[in-house]
Amino acid sequence: MALTQPQEKRTPFRRRHAAAAGLIAGLALALLAFAGADAAQVAPATGSGDGDIVAPAGGSDINMDLGGSGDAETGIPPAVSVEPAPDVGPPADIRPGSFTLEARLAPDDPPLGDGVKWRIFGDTPGPDGHLTLLGEASGGIIYVRLDQGVYYVHAAYGRAGATRKIEVTGPTGGEVLVLNAGGIRLIAINGKDQVLTGSEVSFDIYAPEEGGAEERFLLVPNAPPGHVISLNAGTYHVVSKYGDANANVPADIKVDPGKLTEATLFQKAARLTLKLVEQHGGEAIADTAWSVTTLSGDSVVESVGAFPSVVLTAGDYTAKAKHDGKTFQTNFSVEAGVNRDVEVLVE
Repeated sequence: MALTQPQEKRTPFRRRHAAAAGLIAGLALALLAFAGADAAQVAPATGSGDGDIVAPAGGSDINMDLGGSGDAETGIPPAVSVEPAPDVGPPADIRPGSFTLEARLAPDDPPLGDGVKWRIFGDTPGPDGHLTLLGEASGGIIYVRLDQGVYYVHAAYGRAGATRKIEVTGPTGGEVLVLNAGGIRLIAINGKDQVLTGSEVSFDIYAPEEGGAEERFLLVPNAPPGHVISLNAGTYHVVSKYGDANANVPADIKVDPGKLTEATLFQKAARLTLKLVEQHGGEAIADTAWSVTTLSGDSVVESVGAFPSVVLTAGDYTAKAKHDGKTFQTNFSVEAGVNRDVEVLVE
C-alpha cells in the first residue's frame, strides 16, 4: 500500500509549550535511563546517602519522606537511547548551603521553569538490585541539601528523561541536566481536507528501534491529536489509527532537541454504515452478523448489529451479512473521505 509522507514543521520548543507537555507528564513511565548494568557496577557511597530536599522555587509539591523506602524500576526499557548530553557547566543560580538542580531541553535552551519531575537515588543497589529512592520533587529548578557522597539524579519532563551520576563534595554545588529533548504534535487529515478530531483518531508512538523493528516498544499508546508530547530526541515510529479496522497509517518522525515538531499524517479512508435490507433504501434488518473481507478473502472486521459503522482504508471489499441462517453478500469500494451506506440485499 502506497503511503503519503507526513508533513513536518519544526519550531522552537520553549516555555509556551510547557503547560501542554505537562498534561502528558501524568502518562509518563517510571523512566530511569540508568537501568541494568550501570546500577550493578556503581561503587558504594562515600557518604551516608541521607539528606534533605527543600521545596523548589514556586512552592511546587515535594515529598519530604527520605526514609529510603522507594525503589527504582530498573526492569523496564529506557524511553530512548541517546548519546550522552554535553556538560554545560553549573547552574547560574547556586545558593550557599544547597545543591542546585536545573534541567534544560537542549544545551543552549533556558532552564525549564516547571513541569519537571525530579528523583534522587542512592548509588548502592539493594538486595533486589534496585537503587533506593531518597527523595523526589516536582517543579523547575530545585535546591537540595545532600550529605557528601555519590547519587543518581533523574529528571523527567513528560516522556523525556535524563539521568546523571553526581558526586557531592561539599554543602554548596549544582548540576545541569540536559534532557536532549523536544516536543511532537500530531494531526491527522483524511481525504483532501477532513481534519480528524480526538474522538475519531489516535496515535501510537513507538520508541526508536535499536536492534530492528522487532525491538520497538510502545512508548505512548492512544495519544490524542493536537497535544504536545515531550520526548527525548530521536526518530519515532508513529501509527495514526482511524477507527478500529485497517485505517492505520505509519510514519517515522524525527524529534530534534529544543524544537517542536508538528507532523500531519494523511489517511485515505472513509466511514461506512453496513445495512442488510430487503430493498434499496429499506429499513435495516436487526440481528445480523457481519464480516468484511478483502476481495482475496482476508478478514478485515467483524460485527453484529442492524447497521454497524466501520472505518475502512480506500480499496475494494466484500461485505457478508448472516441472518436467520442465511448469508448474503456484496462487493463494494471505499473512496477516501466519502462516507456512505453499504447495502446488502436479501435475495
